[in-house]
Amino acid sequence: MKHKTLKYLLGMLLLLCCVNAQAQFRIYTKKSRLSDFPAKTTMVVLSGNELLDIAIKNEIKSRWRVSPFEFCFKEDLESIKVSPLYYILYLTEENNSLIYLNLEKCGDKKGFSSMNSRMDILKLPLSPKDFSTGREISYLSAMIDIMQHYVESSILHDQVVYMNLDQFSGPLSKGRKKTLYIAREDLSDGIAGKDSLSSSGHGLVYTDSFTVDSLFNAGSADALIGFCISSNEPSPKSESIQVIVSADRHELLYYKKNKYKKIGQRGFTQKSLKAIQAEHKYKNDTKH
Repeated sequence: MKHKTLKYLLGMLLLLCCVNAQAQFRIYTKKSRLSDFPAKTTMVVLSGNELLDIAIKNEIKSRWRVSPFEFCFKEDLESIKVSPLYYILYLTEENNSLIYLNLEKCGDKKGFSSMNSRMDILKLPLSPKDFSTGREISYLSAMIDIMQHYVESSILHDQVVYMNLDQFSGPLSKGRKKTLYIAREDLSDGIAGKDSLSSSGHGLVYTDSFTVDSLFNAGSADALIGFCISSNEPSPKSESIQVIVSADRHELLYYKKNKYKKIGQRGFTQKSLKAIQAEHKYKNDTKH
């Protein structure tokens, strides 16, 4: 009898502990933890590269709209990361030899039990480790706007904050009345005769990088821009990332990455171009 009574009392004690823990412990979703983004300051960490930092400052000052912001230096990075007062935007170099833009919520630790816990939000490719042509700087504005679009959508919709960029992008059919421009240098070397490849005549134009970049920089309302970000050299860890955005609003319509182990695996492949044309569904007629 005493054994049963003791067992009963222990059970009741355990139940009370569970109830008390449930009352004190809450689970906060990523969407709810991101809700304070517009009110908190985003600290933008400068890279130490003078030319790149000039570009970062200019682009942030001219287009960042989703939160207050301040600039800081790499030396401040670790101390800012643990402060719940901030979000932080900074560059990292990954082991696939790419440089990424990272956006994080700052806090003392990662977890779901506090609104102020640290949280990874988004990572976007910017350039190879060694800037190859300087074209990457031109597309910095697109990456910053894609990041802002992602944050705005995540604050409004539960599912977005859990999406990868290939899920968040598109569909390409949204831009079916616009012409898609891709520089031949962003085509895979696996495409025979890529340097003289003729355009399809159905809304997809292959041209030189100067023309593509000029249309992008002009913010052409009638253009979609395809470009490639990849490691300078193929390796087992290298990646090639293909992106398509609208030139005017920088809306992300296509995002695909693949391993870049061989020369022919960099850039838009013949297979991907066929799929892009099918999804784009551009009709080259007088109705537009």
